Amino acid sequence: MASPQKSEQEKYVSDINIHHIDVLDGIRALAILIVVWFHMWQQCWLMPIADTPALSFLNISQIDLDWIPRTGYIMVTLMIFLSGFCLFLPYARHSIYGEVLPKTGIFYKKRVARILPSYLFCIIIMFVCNAVSGAYYGDTAFMMKDLFTHLTFTFNLSKEVTTYTLLNGVLWTVALEVQFYIIFPAIQYFFRKKPILTYIVMNIISFAFILYAQKLENNSFMLHQLPSYLGVYANGFVGAQIFVGLSKKIKRDNYIGLISTITSLGCIYVYYIMMKELCLAEKVNNWQLHNRYYLSVLFMIFVLSTSFSLGFYRKIFSNRIMRFLSTISFNLYIWHQVITIALKEHRIPYYEGDIAPNESGDKIWMWKYFLLCVAASLAMAVFTTYLIEKPCSRLIMKIRSSHSSERESHTTGK
Repeated sequence: MASPQKSEQEKYVSDINIHHIDVLDGIRALAILIVVWFHMWQQCWLMPIADTPALSFLNISQIDLDWIPRTGYIMVTLMIFLSGFCLFLPYARHSIYGEVLPKTGIFYKKRVARILPSYLFCIIIMFVCNAVSGAYYGDTAFMMKDLFTHLTFTFNLSKEVTTYTLLNGVLWTVALEVQFYIIFPAIQYFFRKKPILTYIVMNIISFAFILYAQKLENNSFMLHQLPSYLGVYANGFVGAQIFVGLSKKIKRDNYIGLISTITSLGCIYVYYIMMKELCLAEKVNNWQLHNRYYLSVLFMIFVLSTSFSLGFYRKIFSNRIMRFLSTISFNLYIWHQVITIALKEHRIPYYEGDIAPNESGDKIWMWKYFLLCVAASLAMAVFTTYLIEKPCSRLIMKIRSSHSSERESHTTGK
């Protein structure tokens, strides 16, 4: 007979799924798509601005979405927040529902299976292409440093490599994540035992680092360091704890759904106001550092309210398209900038002369280039997800599981 605790858990999980939060698929996908849009916008300068004479009776003469790609890099903060949220979710379920704690070995195994295949595939492809083409210009020392720091997930700690790497600049976020994975088991332990103290310590470290970075004349290098994101991770932990706690106390109904939907839309509006402010900021790096914590709080409220919103609104973030985009999102993130830059360097679509068509305002070329970048990036993401990442991940999990089974057999004498 099922225990009372388990019955209670099943009751709530049937109403609010605490193991798979459906809207996170769409939120993650949208965050990465906006980052992708930002990098493509940097290369094509295609402005998402449209005149709307048909809406003149509403006093709307133009729809200007340029602020979305122009500030798209801010979505990295949302990606980091989601990482902290999802990493701590099983531990929040343990503290509130009494679920079994994940084993540290299993935690690392899953991280290796998720990250390593796609990451190493990219590093190998990029290194071989650059080495063969002579892109390193005979600088063997830098070439080896570039490779070594990427293989050890430390390249974001080197200003030289971060600035001049030929192995895909967007990978700094992967390096930062892996650095956090290494210390996560210890941090989650302290957070569970002393949540308020641990939260304060994480934010003290983060704020102290940010205050130091803001005083530097050139602080772009400091933007990509783990200490500046500790507050974001901490709010991810808090968000997971609040979500699981609320799931035990409330059930979905129209009243809660309506309030949550309005709150979620309100968060989008506040984000819009902040991004318009960022567009006008004189020191963009300082703005990011100063507002990183506040943005993570906004993202926490957005994720929580969207999770408890009305069904039709959740469908925007939870549907087959969003689930598919979420599945390929890691590889889309890895490859989109490489492909975008490569197409432009090789004049694809072709153009004559020394001036790129985006500089001369050739919108036909700009649209062709943008759509080609999107198609090529999606194709590469699908290829690497289903032919590299997933098969290799299954193999890693299977091999390690086989070793564990062998050890258990020897121990039990079977």
